[in-house]
Amino acid sequence: MGAEPLSRRELFTGRAAAKPVRIRPPGVSELSLAACTGCGACTERCPTGIIRLADGLPFIDFARGECTFCGACEEACAEPVFAEKDVRRFPHVAAITDTCLARRNVACQSCGESCPEQAIRFRPRIGAPFLPEINEAKCTGCGACLGGCPVSAIAVKAPEAEGAHV
Repeated sequence: MGAEPLSRRELFTGRAAAKPVRIRPPGVSELSLAACTGCGACTERCPTGIIRLADGLPFIDFARGECTFCGACEEACAEPVFAEKDVRRFPHVAAITDTCLARRNVACQSCGESCPEQAIRFRPRIGAPFLPEINEAKCTGCGACLGGCPVSAIAVKAPEAEGAHV
């Protein structure tokens, strides 16, 4: 009872399609998202236009731009959706994938040029383009580098946990 029906393709292949992972606006927790009425005030007030609604709930679309952590979405919301106040980072960081041009021996530093926190540095290599490396401690997850990458080689991931000192 409560399970969603399978599509014809899912029934034929025997597996359900993966639901897209949607990134919540800064300061919105999974629990506080239940208070959202889907009014769209946050989408209208976002100066970069990255907040969109899906199934009546807000999510971040980094293909449209970056988050500046301005707080306009929180100010526009009449409900207690933005439970965490004064948030200046996302619970994810950027990650360079294997489709990166520099990893394919093509010189590119677009991601580093677009990062407002200077969290992306480039490691020199002899006879090949410099390789981008992300400093996870500096990365706020704002999404500026995602839009700046010409081949969409940047993804978001949970930050690496620090290992225990032995």
